[in-house]
Formats: sequence, C-alpha cells, structure tokens
Amino acid sequence: MLPDYVTRPFRLYAKFDGRSTRREFLCFSVILWMALFAAFCLGDALDKPASHDWAVALCGIVVLALIVPGLAVKVRRLHDMDLSGWWVVASGVPYLGFLVDLFFVFKAGDATDNRFGANPRLAAGATA
Repeated sequence: MLPDYVTRPFRLYAKFDGRSTRREFLCFSVILWMALFAAFCLGDALDKPASHDWAVALCGIVVLALIVPGLAVKVRRLHDMDLSGWWVVASGVPYLGFLVDLFFVFKAGDATDNRFGANPRLAAGATA
C-alpha cells in the first residue's frame, strides 16, 4: 500500500479546507512532474519527427486531470502555515512563482492547531 501522504491529495480531490503537511505537498509535486515527464516522453515517442502534437496533448490531459487536486493540496499547505488560500495566486506570478512554491515546501507549518484545523502531523502521526 502507498503511504497516506501520497494518496491523500487524490482522496481529497477538491477539498480546499483543512491542512496538509510539507511531505504531502512535496510528494504531490513530484508525482505531478513525473506524470508530465512520462506524458511528454510517451507523446514524443508517438509523434512524427518535428511534430509534438501528441506530447502537447498528453501533457494537457495530465494538467487538466491534476489541476484541481494540485490547487487543493497547495491551499491546504498554505492553511498549514496559517495563511489564507488566496496566497496561491502568488504562485502564478512569472519567475517569482517558483520561489513561492519553494517557500511552501520548506517552511514548517504551525506546530499547534490554527484557525484552519488541527495539526496534521499530530493527527496522522507523521514527522514531516
């Protein structure tokens, strides 16, 4: 069985309330990038030379399938740091958005309960 921090973003597909740990956010990000890489490689293998129609189409399907759980896990990660979910807009700023996402990964969440719920590390017994 897969660990809870890997499956939880998919079980809570469109749930934007509550909190998520750093490990959960990072694992989802890695899964997203691996899925995009696999879709691009598969699409590139199916394409004719000098054409990337399949690669772009498959990457688009992956993005459409994972955009809602990606936004949800990012909002829950913000909640873990006691920030409003509207801070997710900062991730969309060109060039700066990558640094904002790095901040989401490395900043520790609140050690105690906050206005968004209980500490997910204590509830799940995780150490992230």
